Amino acid sequence: MADGPDMPETLRDAFLASLDWWEEAGVGEHVSDRAGGWLRTADTSAEAAVAVSENAAPPPVQEPARKPAHARFIETEPLGNHPGDPAQWPGDLAAFQKWWMESDLVDPAGAFPRIAPSGGTKAPVMVIIDQPAGDALLEGAAAKLLDNMLRAMAFAPEAAYRASILPRHTLRPEWNAIEQAGYGKLLLHQIALAQPACILGIGNRVWSLLAHETAQEPAALTKIAMDSGTIPVFAIPDLATMLRNPRSRAETWNRWLDWSDRP
Repeated sequence: MADGPDMPETLRDAFLASLDWWEEAGVGEHVSDRAGGWLRTADTSAEAAVAVSENAAPPPVQEPARKPAHARFIETEPLGNHPGDPAQWPGDLAAFQKWWMESDLVDPAGAFPRIAPSGGTKAPVMVIIDQPAGDALLEGAAAKLLDNMLRAMAFAPEAAYRASILPRHTLRPEWNAIEQAGYGKLLLHQIALAQPACILGIGNRVWSLLAHETAQEPAALTKIAMDSGTIPVFAIPDLATMLRNPRSRAETWNRWLDWSDRP
């Protein structure tokens, strides 16, 4: 078939004609779906490394290491080690109770408020729990049970000195770390200032802390020796256990009758 007047005569003319056609269609450069660098270099190995890095999975996100719940009891913080140097603890009960609520040495800030110990010196009984319930030393059924027990033991509830190992409620405290930090010694210091006639230690955390500080086994905890003399101690289960366990209440009462009849 004879060529028309506008047919290219050579392959070169055909190629140039195709370029002219694409340019008139609005395509003036080579387009590729694959991403490439804006600046080309002769270093093909660098391009290959970029391609590998672009296709590689992103590195895993490193989460900051979490501190254990007890870290605040054993770390050195800007305000110092809690509960501070025993040489700086107040030597008067009223000053101690004020220091307990205000001093930065007692403990670091927390979600719950500090709860002050209550009572004066030479109380007929000193009640010790491990930590406040929240916004009060004891709340609800536990507070009612303790008052009823004190009355049954012939103590006026309002005459009891009430204290806790920790100044505020703390979620999941590590009691071994608390002991190492010196809160047991701080409790003994408070007992020495309060000078109660006897102590009601509630819960095995209180027993073990007092027993360790006085070199006694918790099961044998019946007294602690202070500079001013020996103070009798009656150890009972924690109030939550006694609330849900009638047998525990009965056993505690029978033990109290035996303990209180001792000369």
